[in-house]
Amino acid sequence: MSVSSFNPVGQTGPDRHAYLNRLRGKFMKYMNIIRNKIGILSTLLIFILITGCVSERVNSQGYVPVYQEELVDKGPQNRVGPEGIDVIKPLPDPSYPALHVKEGDNGKRSVNLTLDNAVMRALANSPEIKVVSFDPSIAKEKITAAASDFDVTAFGQLQYDDTDSPSNDVTLSGQSTSSLVEAGVKQKGITGAEWSLSYTLNYFDDDSVTRIFNESYEPALVFELKQPLLRNAWKEVNLAGVNISRLGYRSALEEFRQKAEDLSAEVTFLYWNLYQAHRNIDIQKNLLNRTNAAFKKVAGRKRIDATEGDIKQMESSVKSREAVMLEAEKRKADIQDRLARLLADHQMNLAEDLEIIPVTYPVIWSSPFDQTELITVALQNNATVARAKLESEMAEINMNVAKKQRLPRVDVVASAQLQGLSDSQGTAHEMITDADHASYSIGLKLEYPLGNRNKKAGYRQNKLKHLKALSNLQNISDQVANLVREKVRSAETAQQEIKLQQDAVNAARIHLKSLEDIETVRKKLSPEFLLAKIQAQESLADAQRAKVQAIADFNIALTRLSQATGKILDLKLIK
Repeated sequence: MSVSSFNPVGQTGPDRHAYLNRLRGKFMKYMNIIRNKIGILSTLLIFILITGCVSERVNSQGYVPVYQEELVDKGPQNRVGPEGIDVIKPLPDPSYPALHVKEGDNGKRSVNLTLDNAVMRALANSPEIKVVSFDPSIAKEKITAAASDFDVTAFGQLQYDDTDSPSNDVTLSGQSTSSLVEAGVKQKGITGAEWSLSYTLNYFDDDSVTRIFNESYEPALVFELKQPLLRNAWKEVNLAGVNISRLGYRSALEEFRQKAEDLSAEVTFLYWNLYQAHRNIDIQKNLLNRTNAAFKKVAGRKRIDATEGDIKQMESSVKSREAVMLEAEKRKADIQDRLARLLADHQMNLAEDLEIIPVTYPVIWSSPFDQTELITVALQNNATVARAKLESEMAEINMNVAKKQRLPRVDVVASAQLQGLSDSQGTAHEMITDADHASYSIGLKLEYPLGNRNKKAGYRQNKLKHLKALSNLQNISDQVANLVREKVRSAETAQQEIKLQQDAVNAARIHLKSLEDIETVRKKLSPEFLLAKIQAQESLADAQRAKVQAIADFNIALTRLSQATGKILDLKLIK
């Protein structure tokens, strides 16, 4: 139905046209009100987006943040016992497969363990890592807390007053009632601006002869703005807290990474120490078997040419080597317990009588080391260097803020207000909508302490802290560079020693073999020959142990080198 065909009941001719004109007028008036409000809201929204949008999100790329957040989500390790909480034995973790436990002929249980599997389980279960894994998440919440300073805040108040007081002035009323309703929003912007938009409605009711309306409504729409121009002004100062919190999160993440690297390195050291302990036991068993065989042979010649002194000499060697075997077994058990504690696995823990057998073959050769390249990598990735860099960045932010704070305080203060007044609430609000009474003000507010010693001292203090942080960064960088050179030399020395000890093993084996060949054709055993044979056996075992020690040292040196360069976790399965 078109407007021209509309014919209200009882209205024809000029009355109908007048009615339609009034409808059009009201329609246009309301449309203007809507457009004005949309314009005001759009302007306010744009202002909020420009001055107050601060996100608490952080750029957490890479596997370390993912690994840290997964540990936090998992929470403390589940450990239960027959009577509730058990501080030793963990429950199975379904996130990785169980190991195959073998039952030996002697009833002893054992499990084969690779180095990668050991590191993976330690990184997933270690109580020490779980403790520090919460620190980055705590630091991340500080970013949110700092960013919340720029959130929009809603405020308001309700108030009602009923006054009944005697008056000695006939123009004034002693009785009145009033009420106040206020609602609004306010925000601090990243430029330092503080703005607020509020609506208030005052209602008054009294019979004073001086009032035009005994009952009146006084609505008002007020916008206030304060923008600093020098001190406390602009992003560099106002976002300092958020930026420092972000750097604090990254520093906590680097500290967590360093703890994970230290754990990975410690597990690797213990793994190769356990490998060495197993090999030393094998070597000692072989030596003890050789000594027992020689002892039986000498004892069998007691009635031929072996004296009581020869027999006791061989028996002494047997007992001494049995004592060494006991020490080797104890050392292996001690190392295995330390490794099991770090793994904190439900199969390999201090409550289980289980032998851990390392099955990863050690590295005995490596390509030549480029010290310059390794130092460059270390200065880019070492967690200690990274934390020192972050500390210097924090100190620089604080220094720049303190530098700005020395300036005078000059603020632009502005306000705009729309008001209405009528004995009708609707009419009073229409006065605001039509902007019948609009007011505004603008001005400058200045403040500067004479001497300004506090701000100047604060700047000098933060400047010195920044210089200290830079000096600390240089010192740590030099230490890391020196550490890399030292670990490279250790690896190169251990690698060369492996070859030398292998030559020593070959020579000792040939020497012992020649004595054993002589023994088969020798008619008489002499104390000198027996001593030479015992010493040859010991020399072979010592050379074999030295070779195993060199191999373990070389693999440990490689681990220390990767730890110094900040790349040790890149080699492990923590994803």
